[in-house]
Amino acid sequence: MRVWKSAGPGRRERCRTGPARGGGRVNRVALRRAALGRESADLVIKGGRLVNVLTGEVYQADVAVKDGFIAAVGDVVAGAGGSPTVIDACGRYVLPGFIDQHVHTYESQLNVTEYAAAVLVNGTTAICTDFYGESTVGGKTAVRHSLDAAAGTPLKILFVLGVPGYYQNEPFGHSGTPTMDDMFEMLGWPECVGLNDTFASKLVGEDTRLLELVELAQSRGKKICGHGSEIEGAALNAWVATVPNTDDHECVSAVEAVEKARRGVWVSMRQGSGCPNVPELVRAITELGADPRRFTFNTDLVSAHDLVEKGGIDHALRTAVRHGLRPVTAIQIATLNAAECLGVSHRMGSVSPGKEADIVLVDDLVELRPRLVVARGRVVARDGEFVGEIPSLAYPSEARDTIRVALPLGPDDFRLEVGGGDREDSARVIGASGDSLITEEIRETVRVRDGLVTADPARDLLKIAALERHNRSGEIGKGLIRGFGLKAGAIASTYNPQQQNLQVVGTNDADMAAAANELVRIGGGMVAVRDGKVLACLGLPLYGLLSDKPAKVVARDYDRLLSVVRDLGCSLPAPFHTLAFVGLPITIGKLKISPRGLVDVWQEKAVGLLAE
Repeated sequence: MRVWKSAGPGRRERCRTGPARGGGRVNRVALRRAALGRESADLVIKGGRLVNVLTGEVYQADVAVKDGFIAAVGDVVAGAGGSPTVIDACGRYVLPGFIDQHVHTYESQLNVTEYAAAVLVNGTTAICTDFYGESTVGGKTAVRHSLDAAAGTPLKILFVLGVPGYYQNEPFGHSGTPTMDDMFEMLGWPECVGLNDTFASKLVGEDTRLLELVELAQSRGKKICGHGSEIEGAALNAWVATVPNTDDHECVSAVEAVEKARRGVWVSMRQGSGCPNVPELVRAITELGADPRRFTFNTDLVSAHDLVEKGGIDHALRTAVRHGLRPVTAIQIATLNAAECLGVSHRMGSVSPGKEADIVLVDDLVELRPRLVVARGRVVARDGEFVGEIPSLAYPSEARDTIRVALPLGPDDFRLEVGGGDREDSARVIGASGDSLITEEIRETVRVRDGLVTADPARDLLKIAALERHNRSGEIGKGLIRGFGLKAGAIASTYNPQQQNLQVVGTNDADMAAAANELVRIGGGMVAVRDGKVLACLGLPLYGLLSDKPAKVVARDYDRLLSVVRDLGCSLPAPFHTLAFVGLPITIGKLKISPRGLVDVWQEKAVGLLAE
């Protein structure tokens, strides 16, 4: 018998481990025999306090695992004929593995295998995701590559087909991939359990393409994951009538959350980089009296830096508890609720017989920091370090050199020309903030000199540009933005939701050009420039979105970049994620930027810089 003793809080651990078998299809005969003690378990966790999310109880219980599934819970026996790994939990709490109900892995800037290792350390053992970022650049081939790579990790992937990959920024730009034929093909892939980010506005507006996809998915019994940003009243009813039992991760207020939950929507409380919504949304339960049964957690978009420094779903749990949610309720939301929302509670979401062996041990129910993580029946993380197996990953050559912009770019490419003589005029300005992804339209008086509008850092009026980067079209949309606070220099990124264009914010045209040129040169990433000099850079050579380095290296490089951006005057907590969503011109806010110029999202039309 191989024993791993989990020391109590503050005590050193001693470890002797052996592999536990896991994965594959469940063998009910073996599970039954192991539960009866007629066959040896592979892994036994003894001496723990089980948080039973099915009943809301906490009590002493052991757990026996066989072939990657839970065979027995309670007073278990190791069984005959084998030598199981035994883990002494030393009184720790035993929880189900956490489920991230909605996340775009590429927004961490990590490739999928490194992402898996990073979140498993934090106790997340299953995610619902779509790989749509990769699909925008590399089409269905890129999605297939990510799915195949993820299958070799201990992390469970619930793959939902990403609608944004097809719609992108229509009618304000499209990379050409994936096609509608690709969408129908991917919907039929065996891994596909549903559709993701089905825009409420397009469904209510009776977009025939999306309705056809949704109706086909519904006819096949697949999950319809929603995207209900800024929808209310009759439109809210119409949306839910079209896709009953959908979910929404775009709630930003407790009142909005209650209204949607009342109509049967699963409210997914987001705690991501640049979108820390849990403190507000948890009030729907703690203050407004909503039943927590229709709530889940998600990270949506979270940087590698935040994954390493703060965590993922575990961070959402801690945040919710600190804002008044009962710990057991928070754990139910992160596990059982998410599994029920996604239609997989027969497989995961609780520590109970027959379920997949995804288990987390924590010292307490306030900090909820994973000390040991079991996924697919194997120990994969211990004391914040990944100890599982991750396959080596080679990306195809077409994943690199994807930033197709004609060079060189010069300062003149970023001139904001409005014509006419010297004067003052009223301009539309994008309003961005660090606590919400929703943008505003602000009206500001600007000075026009020789027909040009320049940045005014003293008033936090900066220039922003979006460059089409897929087809060398030469399209560059330009405007003004408030909220970044830069006093000098420029920052740029090739990551922005849906179309993944190259976007730049800066105080002057020369630094904006230098930042854009650097990202084209290195094949994509994030950069900060001052006086024409690159101060810090995070290279993202895979699709211009992903790093080929380990999570801790990416987090370190991002942290260095963030420090430089702070020195330039920006105080946004996640400036590159805020910048990313400013370039999403079909949802989440009022005024956005695209390669074709400013966009009034609510009116679905391009608008000029100067207000009428």
